[in-house]
Amino acid sequence: MEEELKLQIMDDTPAVWKSIIAHPLLAITQVPPLQLHAFYFDSRDNALQRARLAYRIRREEDTWVATLKASGQSAGGLHQRPEWNVPVDSNTPDLSVFQDSEAAALLAPYQELALQVILETRFERHESRVTHNGSAIIVALDRGEILARGQREPIREVELELAQGDAAAVLEMGAALCRDLPLIPDQESKLFRGLRLAGLLPEEKTRDNALPLRRRENAGAAFSQILIWQLQQIIHDTRKYWANPDVESFHELRKSVRSFRASLRFCRTLDSADPLQAFRIPLQEWFHQQNLQRDYEALLSYWTEIAAILELEPAHLQDVLQGQIPKASGQLPQLVAILLSIWAQLIRQPLHQDATLQDFSEAQLQREYRKLMVAGKLLAEHPEALHPLRIRIKNFRYVLMTLAPLWPGKDSKALLKLLATLQGIAGEIHDADMAGQYLKPLASQRKSGVAFQAGALLGFLLGREARLRKKFHKFWLRLESTPRPWDF
Repeated sequence: MEEELKLQIMDDTPAVWKSIIAHPLLAITQVPPLQLHAFYFDSRDNALQRARLAYRIRREEDTWVATLKASGQSAGGLHQRPEWNVPVDSNTPDLSVFQDSEAAALLAPYQELALQVILETRFERHESRVTHNGSAIIVALDRGEILARGQREPIREVELELAQGDAAAVLEMGAALCRDLPLIPDQESKLFRGLRLAGLLPEEKTRDNALPLRRRENAGAAFSQILIWQLQQIIHDTRKYWANPDVESFHELRKSVRSFRASLRFCRTLDSADPLQAFRIPLQEWFHQQNLQRDYEALLSYWTEIAAILELEPAHLQDVLQGQIPKASGQLPQLVAILLSIWAQLIRQPLHQDATLQDFSEAQLQREYRKLMVAGKLLAEHPEALHPLRIRIKNFRYVLMTLAPLWPGKDSKALLKLLATLQGIAGEIHDADMAGQYLKPLASQRKSGVAFQAGALLGFLLGREARLRKKFHKFWLRLESTPRPWDF
């Protein structure tokens, strides 16, 4: 069984490459790198691919090695799959060389296939073997290219393969590297990237946003899996944002992190030792560091909308706001380092409690709901209480979205829709308060165009705040009478 963490190099400048080679954890020596040239084979109708099998023959300096990889799993950059390697004489395809009984059984239906090269990889590899946290890890630093149907795509990656020990050590080493270097987990193998380059992949399926839950499962074991699944989703969204750093992908990344943080908070009473406490503050700090980008993007969105309503040329304020937006992409490795550390911790020390997932969740949801109601009653006399209430609404909603599969016969949609509405209204009120901090200095600028537009936007946002608070109160009153699935 192959277990490896694949990390893509985000910045392939000479300085970065030099720092990666020199990193002490990788222990790269001055020995010249290996020159590798691999050929991947399949039939004309992609029979091996459809069977979730990968077959390659790779030249490693002066030797040839045939490799078969079977179906496994790849999530968050951690690849786990069966693998067989056999020395061969040439790059002539021959499936009969795999004599292992399991491999031979997998290949039995395909022995007579006419195989052809579907793609190639050429790269140099710096390799070392290190010990990290008690486990032996093979380090491979690869640089080269994938070739498929006349197309080329670069290979720039670090692979950490578990040779002996615990997969948690691979994740811990990956976290340590991401803290120092511009690396990001890659859940795509070289073969997968080559198939995509060659146009041989089927249409990508929509990601399933619901994790199957077993109601009678131990609550600690279940939440350990929930958290691992959620952090893998964050890594997925981190890569999407890095590949396409637009407003929508940034928003999706923030939602994923918010949902994960809500689950962390919800399940912290599961284990009296609270092994995840050390990671909550760094994760919170990373999230809050992104607020400036989120706030300016929100203001830019509001101004685009308002300028169209008022039939104003938006350029003056638009340019200023756009120029103030920082980018979170440079901080992504720090986020990944936190996530990989949490993942490793959950492997080494899963959460534990004697209660079942359903019993724990229903009791905890009931407690959180009561706290939510108490916070809502404060709002009438303390308008400033809306901000902490908004956070409670968010956390409650995200947890309920995660746990909704526990009640397949009950409809959570009405409650979730109402919570989403309250969250949205409270968010707009918060944005009006936030706008003053950013727009008041602009409204007093000497540049009349910027000052006028900043004043117009600020006035619009503040002017509708009273209406929004009335609207919030109206929907809040519905919350107490809305059915809750755990009460049935």
